[in-house]
Amino acid sequence: MNLHETLTEIRQKVGNNKATSYTKDGCRVSMVNVPSDRVVLDVDLAYPTDRANSNQCDFVLFCIDTLKSNILGVPMELKSGDIDVSHAVLQLQDGARIVDNFAPRNIEINVVFVLVHGGGIHRAQYEKLKTVRIRFRGKEFPINTTKCSYQSNLADALVKSTKR
Repeated sequence: MNLHETLTEIRQKVGNNKATSYTKDGCRVSMVNVPSDRVVLDVDLAYPTDRANSNQCDFVLFCIDTLKSNILGVPMELKSGDIDVSHAVLQLQDGARIVDNFAPRNIEINVVFVLVHGGGIHRAQYEKLKTVRIRFRGKEFPINTTKCSYQSNLADALVKSTKR
């Protein structure tokens, strides 16, 4: 199965649960310079729950990573206010589960976990953020960050992942 067929299969699984906006709780992530052949799962549509008691991320982007010639899965958590890194880790870890469920097992998938935040991150939370890792298919991955806005965009956070 080629990458376009794989993305089409994922798109079919996402169905009507695709995101029509990239904003949650006053925080927006820009898709400027992110491949246009993409599908973004709105996790709240796919798995409705009481957000106050939820450990699920906000969105999961799937697209073709042309640099690595594979599918890219990007769980995203958007936070406009204070950040509790422990809770964000739980939400992004659940995003890893979602990527695993939507991506065919027989394909190589690159994952990038992104925390989109509105303001500064408290020093203690920032130090914690630098050391935590999210597990996916037996490997551990860092959390990348970008700010909520029209100027900062998801592509900036994805570029950070290639520099590690």
